[in-house]
Amino acid sequence: MSPICFLTGASGFVGRHLAPRLARTHRLRVLVRDDRDLPWLADHDHERIVGRLGDDDAVRRGVAGADLVVHLAALVSFRPQDRGAMFATNADATAQLAGAAREARVRRFLHCSTISAIAYRDRPEVVDETAPFNFGRLRIGYCDSKFAAERRVLDEVQRGLDAVVVNPPSMYGRGDRRKGDGSLITALLDGRIRMAPPGGINVADVACVCDGIVAAIERGRTGERYVLGGENLTGRQLLERVAAIAHARAPRRVLAPAIVRAAARVLAAKERWFGCRGPLTSEILRLAPRFLWFSSAKAERELGYRPRPVDTGIAAACDELRERR
Repeated sequence: MSPICFLTGASGFVGRHLAPRLARTHRLRVLVRDDRDLPWLADHDHERIVGRLGDDDAVRRGVAGADLVVHLAALVSFRPQDRGAMFATNADATAQLAGAAREARVRRFLHCSTISAIAYRDRPEVVDETAPFNFGRLRIGYCDSKFAAERRVLDEVQRGLDAVVVNPPSMYGRGDRRKGDGSLITALLDGRIRMAPPGGINVADVACVCDGIVAAIERGRTGERYVLGGENLTGRQLLERVAAIAHARAPRRVLAPAIVRAAARVLAAKERWFGCRGPLTSEILRLAPRFLWFSSAKAERELGYRPRPVDTGIAAACDELRERR
């Protein structure tokens, strides 16, 4: 009989691509809200545990008898008012899940974190998993809460949990609601982006990242974190890449970092008085001039991870957007 895998975040972007792969080798048990459908699992037997992160009864039923726990679920927001909710979901609920997995003697725990829980640079420099966390000075709730979640998982490793952490970047592919209407892709298609951001980011095809997650489950060392990156691009290069694939026009000019930082301060003051309505927030502007460029050398060396160009993922996201439109 196949071993049991308890999966959180099965209804999310990565979960949509990873869940069917896990279902081929495991009896899949998923934590899901009552109103969520999982059409990508229609052809795979799976057990639904109705609940959400932080629900102690649902979590304990999920880990009971499980051989593997894969934790993808997280709250992603760049609105300052969501900071408390993100710590409750991303850090506290992760600690609860990891603790329950250890008590249930789960064989392996895979925690999906983010490169935003590692470090950034103000210049175009490539870093890796060893870089000290420095996002704290930017006061960005998502980054801080995901770093805290990693610390909670590693605390459980010290208590005996066999856990491994993966740190993917921004991903492209079918099924990402954040890359849909109101996203960078739609803004580019509609000609609403006139200037590129000054920083840089690592971007990857979600299918490639799922390859890395499976490899980390099988070969990752206990207590280690692995960057599952793709390509390091400047903001302008990313927009040019998306525009070429989407048959849109990319901006030719790049905003000055000083202008972006000043705009972030003005917007933060406005948010304190009137709240944050987005989609552009002061937290996003504080990130915009930074470089989140990473090396995946450790994952390549230890897991056999092989990053691929992000173009396939961008094309899939663009095709899906056109279909919806």
